[in-house]
Amino acid sequence: MKCSGIIKVKNKQGKQRTRVCGEKLSEHDIFCHSCGYPTNALSTELSARKSFGETWQIFKGIRSNSYMFAILMIIILGLSIYLAILTSNNYLYNNLVLLVMVPFLVLPLAGKEDFTRDFLTVGTYFRNLKYYPAFFLFVLINVLYFFLLKIICTGYLLGLATDPILHLVRLVLSIYWIAIVLPVPFLIIREGINPFRSIYLAYKAGEETRWQQFYLVLGAGLTVILGALVFVVGLLVTIPFFYVVLEDYYKRMKKYHLFDI
Repeated sequence: MKCSGIIKVKNKQGKQRTRVCGEKLSEHDIFCHSCGYPTNALSTELSARKSFGETWQIFKGIRSNSYMFAILMIIILGLSIYLAILTSNNYLYNNLVLLVMVPFLVLPLAGKEDFTRDFLTVGTYFRNLKYYPAFFLFVLINVLYFFLLKIICTGYLLGLATDPILHLVRLVLSIYWIAIVLPVPFLIIREGINPFRSIYLAYKAGEETRWQQFYLVLGAGLTVILGALVFVVGLLVTIPFFYVVLEDYYKRMKKYHLFDI
């Protein structure tokens, strides 16, 4: 595959002319390393839409294999939401609840195989409990990040008035962070990398795919919400699919060697 970007070069007379770059590219290049022209990677293999659609085509035929797992996750998710609402008036208690409960929601991502072949089941979930400490640390880092944002953007604990625009800044930085950490649980388990370095690698790896990662999380999250609106029964499908599509995008990033930093 050769780069089709248009570049300007000088002829022997010193005059500029345009020509096709023609640099030889690897099948996993996102940009030409010579002229910087983008390949079609972000609109094909690294596209959130393509990941979502192709994963669904596979998952819909095996969705019944994860019904019992989905019921377990509905219980854990419901309990987490209930406790979060119960402590919503106390920021400290609320974050303690999240610190304890969120790792249980991340645990399904601890699987070491393809989720469309090694199905998400109750048995695999309980086997993944050994990874709770690693995910606890990961969630703690997230809690501290959002705590710092709250202090900076709202003046929390400082007794200071802040510019209302900082609330928008806080929202943007929160969304940005969610996009950054999408592949972190997989890096922690599958690559055996500690949470701190995993976050760094995820940040560097996602420099060009950040928006795709955000679209993927947003789409998968909205799918779960839609499942809840369909008399909750829809969650039997949408919750397992949420984990499966996140794994699919991680595999796509790995295929493109984005974590080889």
